[in-house]
Amino acid sequence: MLRPKSTISAVTPKIIVVLAFVFLMIAAIFGLHSSYRVDALRADVANANAARDAAEHRRVTQETQLKTREVAVADEEAKIADAENRAAKVGAELAQLQKEKAELQTTLEAKQNEIASLQKRIDEAGTAVKPSENPTAASTPKKQPISPPPPEIKQEPVVETTPPPQQPKRRKTSPAKAPEVAASAATISFSSAKALATFAPLPKYPLKVRSDGVTGSGVCVVSVDQASGRVTGASMEQSTGDSTLDKSAVRAFRKWRFKPGTVSKVRIPIEFTMTGASR
Repeated sequence: MLRPKSTISAVTPKIIVVLAFVFLMIAAIFGLHSSYRVDALRADVANANAARDAAEHRRVTQETQLKTREVAVADEEAKIADAENRAAKVGAELAQLQKEKAELQTTLEAKQNEIASLQKRIDEAGTAVKPSENPTAASTPKKQPISPPPPEIKQEPVVETTPPPQQPKRRKTSPAKAPEVAASAATISFSSAKALATFAPLPKYPLKVRSDGVTGSGVCVVSVDQASGRVTGASMEQSTGDSTLDKSAVRAFRKWRFKPGTVSKVRIPIEFTMTGASR
């Protein structure tokens, strides 16, 4: 009975050692597996961190690009605003220039009117000064016993119209001027009327009528003050067929100045052609 007990007691420690070894092996296996899983988890964490860093980098890059684009858009908007401001300034300057142009045109017209009025004054002053320049010429007819006082009064304006260098011509043509006065009511040519005039502006051909191709011819009757040679009245005896042309002719002939004592009434033919006003 003693031997079986000894065999059991001898086997029991061996079993315990084997079981301990097995448990140690299992623990080692589980430890290795756990360490492998930990390494895998660490790798996953590292990959996740790298992906997060890459995503963060991409986000920062996109934000930088967005800011750059916003700055570029702001620059373009500033350029557009600057261009609009320049366009507005150019428009304002253009309006100012147009206004100045209109003012200059008004001033030019006023100056032209002043020049015309001054020309009239010069002509009037010339007719007023000429009697004082010709006392010697007036004295020469007085020496002639043939001329009575009334003819001398009529001849004084004739002497006033010509300067001293033309006095010899006046002596030769003075007898011919009397027939002109007598025939002043008759129609004379444009060139003859202009020869008797000291100031003879041509009638203007209105652009609108000229562009429409309107032409015509007529006769204008001009009344002249023999003492001064100034035109006292002008009217169309024969119309050109167009009221605008008639007004232009009358307006021009009213500005004419004749040699004093030469004519009292003149019928001046006028013709408007595409080349201008002439006769």
